Amino acid sequence: MAFKIETDIPMSKFYSKFCETLDRLSVGESIGGLSKDQAYRYRVNFYTKHFKDRKFKLGKCPHKDSEYRIWRKS
Repeated sequence: MAFKIETDIPMSKFYSKFCETLDRLSVGESIGGLSKDQAYRYRVNFYTKHFKDRKFKLGKCPHKDSEYRIWRKS
């Protein structure tokens, strides 16, 4: 069995698209359209070593009661 060796293929830092989006989030921006279950399931990512120097806030969207939102504070 032979394996093909390739170069210049970038490695992904994250396993999920949510973490990639969270990484690109600037201070004052937010991710919306989340259900309560989704928001609390993604919350654990806030405490990983990659995001330890950033602060996030999770809460209900001020405009829609059933929608949750994640804001980047710093």
